[in-house]
Amino acid sequence: MKIRKNIFVFLSILVLAGGIFIRFWHLDVIPPGVHYDEAFNGIDALKSLESGNFRFFYPENYGREGLHINVIAFFIKIFGNTNFGLRFANALWGSLTLLGFYFLLREFKFSSLSVLAGTFMLAFSFWHLVFSRTAYRAIMVPLILVWMFYFFWKAVNNPKKKAIWILLAGIFLGLGFHTYISFRIAPLVFALVAASFLLGKEKLWKNYKKYLAFSILGVVLVSLPIILYYSGHFKDFISRSEAVSIFNAPKGMGVGEALGKSVVSHLSAFFVFGDKNPRHNYNNQPLLPAAWAVLFFIGSVISLGEIAKTLSKFIKYKRKINPDFAASPWFHISVLGQSIFWLMLVPGFLSIEGIPHSLRIIGAIPGVFVLSVLPLEYIIGHYGESKKTGGKFPSSNNFLVIFASLLFFMIIGGVTQVYTYFFEWPKNLSVLGAYERKLYDFGMLVKELPVGKNNYITVAYNTWIKDTKKESSMKTTEYIAWPKIKDYEFVRPLEGKDSINCDGTQVVFLESDQWLRDQYKIRCPDLSQQKYTYDNGKYVFWVMKSK
Repeated sequence: MKIRKNIFVFLSILVLAGGIFIRFWHLDVIPPGVHYDEAFNGIDALKSLESGNFRFFYPENYGREGLHINVIAFFIKIFGNTNFGLRFANALWGSLTLLGFYFLLREFKFSSLSVLAGTFMLAFSFWHLVFSRTAYRAIMVPLILVWMFYFFWKAVNNPKKKAIWILLAGIFLGLGFHTYISFRIAPLVFALVAASFLLGKEKLWKNYKKYLAFSILGVVLVSLPIILYYSGHFKDFISRSEAVSIFNAPKGMGVGEALGKSVVSHLSAFFVFGDKNPRHNYNNQPLLPAAWAVLFFIGSVISLGEIAKTLSKFIKYKRKINPDFAASPWFHISVLGQSIFWLMLVPGFLSIEGIPHSLRIIGAIPGVFVLSVLPLEYIIGHYGESKKTGGKFPSSNNFLVIFASLLFFMIIGGVTQVYTYFFEWPKNLSVLGAYERKLYDFGMLVKELPVGKNNYITVAYNTWIKDTKKESSMKTTEYIAWPKIKDYEFVRPLEGKDSINCDGTQVVFLESDQWLRDQYKIRCPDLSQQKYTYDNGKYVFWVMKSK
């Protein structure tokens, strides 16, 4: 099952390049609009660019760690306040995660085929792809986890340079606190994996504890700014978690019932019904296509068996005070996969709003795909051993047919996921609504219009407007139309007809209501009106201007 080096390099480049390409391709038009939370991040980035005030934490909109927003600001400065500028950072984080996962699998000493298969699944996963192209900061969680454990494994595999590698692992762990709330459980993952290497090796602990101090130093130095902020703003630390928590479940639902419902919902999302939110998923499809789900399940069983076998062996040797105990590399990889999977599901388990919620459990991605590749490595390893020892293995012809079929369906699953993302998902009407396509097109209209002396936007009846009339809940429109939007006042339809200034007036109507426009005409008789259509007539807006 070996792949020649030059073929492996070619296929590696092909898979990585393909995965990176689909994270940037048509980034300006897919997803088809800009969601409220994305736009909020973009507006904060624009304000920071104008003021020069880049923060470690942005408290508005339930609070968001500042690293991602500050990086968004950098790319908006280069590409402008476009979809491409807003989402470039996410495509970059997704691509770097893919690259890091490839290096991590190689650091595991996996076979060439397993490395390619694991990288392929991550590269063509709808779950990872959708968040690699949407301006949410959560995509940084799998990025940090992958590179953190890559450097940790480098420290294990390269003892002579373990100080620098373990320091880098600590730096990434500290950096994770600047990303997304679900990362806060990651130190426990790190502790479990580190403990797996120290199991039954007291002398190793004595040798490594000074190097672990390097890791802790990296964590403290990098995470200190956000920790200091939280120490004075504890409400910001817990606000978003409180809002969606099982402890804030709907009336009539106890905490235990909410927890059970959330656990079942999130676990079944991998196999049966996935995220129902059209921003995150397409038609409730499972997080893993069928062939991948089978691999993931088998890999989970294999890894749990490896962990149980090693712990049993450890207990047995400890009772006999046997110094020869040693855990296999499979044990450490199994602990990594299971720890990431289960612990990074906890933020999802503890929430009840919008379950199953694939964004809150995004940190489980590296664990899922490590476990999914284990069956392939297991088969390849046992096949190689049987060839060396002359032992019996299923006949070569049957084995090759089964193995080739497995790879074929794995590839088909990836191709199907990508096709769904680019050619089915963005056309869905619920997706257009979820990404506020109407408000996006409205923002494009405002951006294209010349500014008058007195400019107004009439909003929908349920829209929130700030007292200054300079901000509203139409964040998508505000982001797209920046900076022209600052020359407009937001007004409620009926209030605006009695309060606007008729001198050099321009009124842009979100809703197409002839009666309302007639009322504005009565107040300001010299207003003329013009119709604008977007998306082949799907959205119609009107503009009234002084003659």
